[in-house]
Amino acid sequence: MHPSERIRFEKSEILKGKKIAMAITGSIAAVEAVKIARELIRHGADVYPYATPDALRFIGKDSLEFATGHDVIVELTGNVEHLQDLDLVLVAPATADIISKAACGIADDSVSTLILANIEKCVFVPAMNERMYENPFFLSNLEKIRNVAYVIEGESSEEEIKIPDREEIAAHVMHILGEKLRNRKILVIGGAGYEKIDDFRIITNLSTGKTAIEIAKHAYYLGGDVTLLMGLSKIGIPSYIRHDIFSNVKSLISLVKNIVSERYDAIIVPAALPDFSPERKEGKIEFEEFEKVKWRKTPKFLEELRKEFDGILVAFKAETKIGVNDLIKEARKIMEKYNLNFVVANLLEDVKENTSRVFIVDDEDFTEISGSKEYIAQRIVERVADEI
Repeated sequence: MHPSERIRFEKSEILKGKKIAMAITGSIAAVEAVKIARELIRHGADVYPYATPDALRFIGKDSLEFATGHDVIVELTGNVEHLQDLDLVLVAPATADIISKAACGIADDSVSTLILANIEKCVFVPAMNERMYENPFFLSNLEKIRNVAYVIEGESSEEEIKIPDREEIAAHVMHILGEKLRNRKILVIGGAGYEKIDDFRIITNLSTGKTAIEIAKHAYYLGGDVTLLMGLSKIGIPSYIRHDIFSNVKSLISLVKNIVSERYDAIIVPAALPDFSPERKEGKIEFEEFEKVKWRKTPKFLEELRKEFDGILVAFKAETKIGVNDLIKEARKIMEKYNLNFVVANLLEDVKENTSRVFIVDDEDFTEISGSKEYIAQRIVERVADEI
């Protein structure tokens, strides 16, 4: 077994059966090619390396062969390597030279010929000095590429346009090839809602927001048009996920009309929203005044949302110190109350930092899922895709 096979499907099977050519050009960023290739393999892809002679000044053929399990194509032969059946061509890093060649239809080596033969399957990840990037002739060529292919935007740092990290590049690749949620609009509402006690203090909960972010990521991986609406969170949101924020239940309810106007196909709500809120005091209240704080029930966001939204709606139900049968009963109660498609239920005792156990509950049956939060999020998103 080649070493690359040991990591295949380590993260997911989203790219299972996909043949991806990785075209590497002459930039110092070529040193990242091994990491990118192996990240794609972890999601199941079969990666074929192509390299320009200049690329091999920065990274060795042996490294690429070890990473992918395939010989590096540097020169074309009678095997017409540029015409093999591919699902996608990832040009990473993509120098100003290769982008300009592609825009002008020039094919004078293995990589540029591969691109010419597969331009609509190409994904370019630019990497170069900012002065080169800002050249008007180059920008004109880059715009030509954008009209026919996909460009993953880099980050400007230290006067360089640098390629994103391997996880982000893999996310874009999966999104481009994803079919299950293609042309479907998905809204994920997550994180912790909070209510203000005074100008300094709030009441909230222990939600980290990780589940919502993982659900948004996996919906994006499957090709979805994803928006994430987030309360308080301890986890960073990937740059490729479009997102906005909310604060308390009232602010969330105020967005219902806008949410409905976006015509989402499905809304998934793992948000942990307060069931009650204090009567807010101005300034900073003293300790002795806390016992005088009056509390009231907050309005139910799901109820207000369901009044206006008739698409697929999924909610979460967390309980503690009850049995699984009682948890399922509680999940079905809110499912019926808010006319939900299904409920993801869990016991707080099962929630760990990176793992959990949940039950996907509908009106007829339930499915138990245990494992990493990433795996659970993937299963939830796949269930939503099946509902659509």
